[in-house]
Amino acid sequence: MRKRHFSFIALLLVLGLFTVMVLGCPAPADDAVAEPDPVEPDPVRVGAIYSIPDPARGGGWDRAQYAGLKTLETEFGWELSIAEAVEFPKLAETAAEFAERGFDIVIFTSSAHVDAWKEVAPQYPDTWFLLMSVTETLPESDNVAAWVPDMYVYGTMVGALAAMASETGTIGAIGGMPIPALKLMYSGIIEGAKAINPDSEVLVDWVGDWVDVPKHSEVTRLQIERGADVIFAVTGPGTKGVLDGAEAGNALVIGYAADWYDDAPGAILTSVLVDTPPMYRELAEAFNAGTLTKGINQLTAVNFTLADFRGKLPDAEAQIKETIAKIQRGEIQIPRVMHELE
Repeated sequence: MRKRHFSFIALLLVLGLFTVMVLGCPAPADDAVAEPDPVEPDPVRVGAIYSIPDPARGGGWDRAQYAGLKTLETEFGWELSIAEAVEFPKLAETAAEFAERGFDIVIFTSSAHVDAWKEVAPQYPDTWFLLMSVTETLPESDNVAAWVPDMYVYGTMVGALAAMASETGTIGAIGGMPIPALKLMYSGIIEGAKAINPDSEVLVDWVGDWVDVPKHSEVTRLQIERGADVIFAVTGPGTKGVLDGAEAGNALVIGYAADWYDDAPGAILTSVLVDTPPMYRELAEAFNAGTLTKGINQLTAVNFTLADFRGKLPDAEAQIKETIAKIQRGEIQIPRVMHELE
């Protein structure tokens, strides 16, 4: 009888221990409440404004800008919208439309856009308005910044290169219109050429637009007739006319900002490149970190490099490259002189 009593007590103890173990154990993992997936932030939205069509194949600065802009998509996953062929009277309106649609950043790509930039930026303080071209002043608001290439220094490099490549001592400089960036640059070309050859002559002609290919070809032909054997041009899509005219007249062309070799392999001597992706990375990293601030960021000679000569001027190439390197290092000092180039 006592044995049964102890067996019954033992059974109760086992049942009690089992109950404590069951009640004290945590619920199986499958029954746990799932954590919600993290919400991905919306991509940064950027609107860029060009005054020419097809900027990827437009003028040199447009091509260089386009390559830089694309890094915002490919490297940072930002959403990019490009407004092309925007006429000057519509610039401010186009920028305002981007801001109204909630874009985070609006980019102006030309020094000819400065007036619109200054007009619209103060109206939308929650949107960043950036200029990627020449300016000495900023709009009266805090939501602005500029990345400004020193076009005068760029021009001195072009002028020195052209003077060393020219056999006649006459260099052609063709522009679409006399906008501030080009007057600055072409003054640098004149002084850069004189630093190498004091007897150099630089012919400067303005076509009056950026797209009239036959007219650009005619201006090029006239410069060749006046002795130009090396030509530099900033003429937007009209550059095709310059290349056609140069090929017909056996002149060499120095490409602007981007590598133009594929457009005219027979005419392109080399190109003086503007390295734009680093400046776009800089603005993207600052925006993401919340450290983007009002100011002007200067691009200098170290941001300008030579494209491949591809066998052109083999006897002079090494000397040209060394001279350009000396300009970059500041070993060749070229005075800053502005010329009347209307």
